[in-house]
Amino acid sequence: MLTHVASLAAALAISIATAQPHPPQLSEVRLDSLEPNKDVEFIELMGVAGTSLDGYALVVIGDGDDEIGPLALDSGVVEVVVALDGYAIQPDRSLLVHASGLLWMTPDVVADLRLEDVDNITVLLVEGAKCWQGQDLDVDDDGTLDASPWSVIVDSVAIACGEPGVVSEWTYATTFGPSDGFPVFQVARCADTGAWRAGGVHLELGVTDSPGEPNPPCEGSLCVGDFDADAAVGPQDLAHLLSQWDAVGTAADLNADGFVGSADIAVLLSHWGACDL
Repeated sequence: MLTHVASLAAALAISIATAQPHPPQLSEVRLDSLEPNKDVEFIELMGVAGTSLDGYALVVIGDGDDEIGPLALDSGVVEVVVALDGYAIQPDRSLLVHASGLLWMTPDVVADLRLEDVDNITVLLVEGAKCWQGQDLDVDDDGTLDASPWSVIVDSVAIACGEPGVVSEWTYATTFGPSDGFPVFQVARCADTGAWRAGGVHLELGVTDSPGEPNPPCEGSLCVGDFDADAAVGPQDLAHLLSQWDAVGTAADLNADGFVGSADIAVLLSHWGACDL
């Protein structure tokens, strides 16, 4: 049975494997924290160690105003552009961007992100950026970008402190916040599911915040390869791994080489059967 499964897995792996590079992703964004860590802000990427970031850029879209507070009729303005040419994903499979003296993790890229408190912001990771700070991409403020001055959006996420388009700026990506009337100051991608999760208003290292380190899981599992948490590694877990093929930064990356591939199938098959609980 195990031999048959291994043969099937190998055949499926070969059929869906691709020579295309594994693109980096946004991993974590914090735009502020309450005391005692006020004004801490950072953006983190994750990807395969050594991946060149030439041609990539971070673009932050907001209201284009330095004043803190909602401006629903001044949406879609580029607030920050951080070109990543010359940089690469680090050996720890991340890239930390910040210029906050209150954050003691050394940045891989020093950049003043100017992420505004109590504003709605959209963070984009793009290729071929041709935009500039102050450029209005939503001239009629209807929540739809009128211009896309980049080749492709690789990844995106938005944080809302006020209802988009109602009492605050529009957002232009999957949006988190406000939560029960309170602002959202941080979002992070779960290590096990790849989904985004909103954090708290306080910087909580090792709990919701993990700048410079792998993000924590949101659900977890009972043993290596037990993605469905049923106390056994079986066909459903294999199917999940194959569905994550080439994904970066997910729990399906069982050998921790930065992406999901054939080596992870070998790890999963070595744990086939009931978990040793």
